[in-house]
Amino acid sequence: MASTLYIQLPPKVVADTLGGWDSQTFSYCLASAEKNILQQGRHAFSTLQELSKDAGQLVLLVSASDVSFLRVAVPPMPFAKIKAALPNLLEEQLLADPADLLFVATPPVDGFCGVAVVVRSWMEQVLGLGTQLGAGRISAFAMSESTMQHDDMSTILIESEATNYRMLEVTVKSADQIASGLCIDVQNMDLHDPSLIKQIQNAIDVLAPKANVLFYVDSALQTCLQNVDVHERQVKFSNLDWKSKIGGISNQTLDLFSSLNLEGKHSFDWYKWRWTMSLLMAMLLISLFALNWKWWSLRREANSIRDSIQATYQNSFPKEPASRLPLFQMQQKIDTAKKLAGQSSNDDFLVLAAQFAQAWDQLVPTQNVSTVANMEYREHSLFVTPKNLSDVPLEQLKSALKERGLKSDVKDGAIKISVEAGGM
Repeated sequence: MASTLYIQLPPKVVADTLGGWDSQTFSYCLASAEKNILQQGRHAFSTLQELSKDAGQLVLLVSASDVSFLRVAVPPMPFAKIKAALPNLLEEQLLADPADLLFVATPPVDGFCGVAVVVRSWMEQVLGLGTQLGAGRISAFAMSESTMQHDDMSTILIESEATNYRMLEVTVKSADQIASGLCIDVQNMDLHDPSLIKQIQNAIDVLAPKANVLFYVDSALQTCLQNVDVHERQVKFSNLDWKSKIGGISNQTLDLFSSLNLEGKHSFDWYKWRWTMSLLMAMLLISLFALNWKWWSLRREANSIRDSIQATYQNSFPKEPASRLPLFQMQQKIDTAKKLAGQSSNDDFLVLAAQFAQAWDQLVPTQNVSTVANMEYREHSLFVTPKNLSDVPLEQLKSALKERGLKSDVKDGAIKISVEAGGM
């Protein structure tokens, strides 16, 4: 059964302090195609390598604080040109150099595009992680897009990054608002510290103003959020689990790797086409077997005919040694017997000259300026040299000779006439 391995990545500010990927542990889940959780937990890099090789697809969930979502008006032009123009269109809204950023856009609708902006170097590191894990198919989604969405409420996912709660990740997704997120550095503050509660309240007011809220949090944070003033908005709480983190992923979710052109990225989804490729390979093997079988049948038939001709030659000329070309040698014997009996063979000079003369007289009248300058017989062929080759209707002559079982070739100003195989 096809499965997908989901790995949640720490925010960039946290990952920069943790060292290389192989020294870190990651929160993960293994889910079926229907997003039923098969396995979950937190494992080291080496353990996840084994899971990644067995899974059909690897999905890396990037922190919402590392991805900014913007909505930009675009001119009517092809989508490929729009993607190339995004750095210029968004330059005034960016705080960093556009050359250092990666832009992933949705197709325009009513003149507007949704654009995900992320630091290019960070996505290259994330792609390197997927490559080290040895996955066949790699995708990367922002947590703010992968989180489950509700039409009538804003979904807010708050999760502690470390066991000492020094960093809180806040992810917001709403039907009528651009997905967003941020990190709150809580250092060593207690969960019930008024300053921490105030920071969470400010984050909610900025990211989800005037909206009913559904919190996905663990039990410890739920107690803390009971003290947050949400200004008389409807508030609900639900347990934070992997279904809430990946419930919003669909075919329309932006893959942050789709615009990253690196050697480590797989350009062709072999897994998706595995059954088609298998069927094509099976058809190819069957065709090759059928061709070989036909070749073997024809070869057996050819060997049988050759043995029959060899046996006939040996019966006709028992004193002659075995020949590799019995048919040609038998024809020579027949020609020799004809000559001894006073008969002419097909390739004798008189026979060839007579046949040529008939065709020549038919096509080249005597009053024509074209006449024969020389005629020579050698190697069972007749060589005719006209005085003016350009006046000879060669194609018509060739057709007339072919009707008589002869073939003609022109070389060095002479017409070579010989007996066609099986002719006359």
